Amino acid sequence: MKIRDVMRPGAFTICDTDCLGNAYSVMNRSRIRHLPVTSAGKLVGILSERDILATRAHIDDADWWRIPVSRAMKMPVQTAGPDDSLTEVAGRMALAKIGAMPVVERGKLLGLATVTDVLDGEVRSAMSPSPVTSVTVADVMTPYPLSVAPEDPLLAAATTMIERHVRHLPVVDSTSSLVGMLSERDVRTAIGDPVAFVETRCRSRAQYCVRDVMTQPAIAVTFDRPLVEAAARFADDKLGALPVVDGFGALIGILSYVDALRVLTR
Repeated sequence: MKIRDVMRPGAFTICDTDCLGNAYSVMNRSRIRHLPVTSAGKLVGILSERDILATRAHIDDADWWRIPVSRAMKMPVQTAGPDDSLTEVAGRMALAKIGAMPVVERGKLLGLATVTDVLDGEVRSAMSPSPVTSVTVADVMTPYPLSVAPEDPLLAAATTMIERHVRHLPVVDSTSSLVGMLSERDVRTAIGDPVAFVETRCRSRAQYCVRDVMTQPAIAVTFDRPLVEAAARFADDKLGALPVVDGFGALIGILSYVDALRVLTR
């Protein structure tokens, strides 16, 4: 399967001189998370919703939305050709840990392929007559993941994320049962840049607990499910990680979309 088979043609774009407010408006209105950035008609970068949140968190000025896209976009941007294999592109995305890749031919932007699109394609391929159905979530997951409790201070959870370089923390109760999921996105939405929050210990938000910002109920997968089924959940629900539970709902592992891509693209 080629990347042209799963990409989204006619991708929305934004000019590098446009402001972040316009970019966010396009993303929100179109329900997308990534925008290729152009200058004089040429692709020069890519802007994600995460980039906007990160820039906003570092800017104290209330007029953050006036900041030009060029100050927040990622560059240089990785691109794919329309005839590149889906497996190759998936491997590159997993290695670079990026969420979307513009598809370009002879300097012309043809479309955009997101992690969701790639996972959809990989799942379809895996479910063909010779699938890797023998691989289960338990074979790929990271066992005994870091976790937090609902009553834990958000400051402590943010510190753990920074020090251990993780973007997702399952939230469990006193019986180790999964009750929610805390992502870096949840933290940024609630309190801005996690690093600044930890360093300044903002008084107005220092009393936040994990339960105040976590996503609940958490979408989880049991350890014995086929990996292709879990990959479909990433694509359908646009998730970055899935808590893995046993038959009683107790947390026993975590599976990221990068883990799934690495196996499905072998």
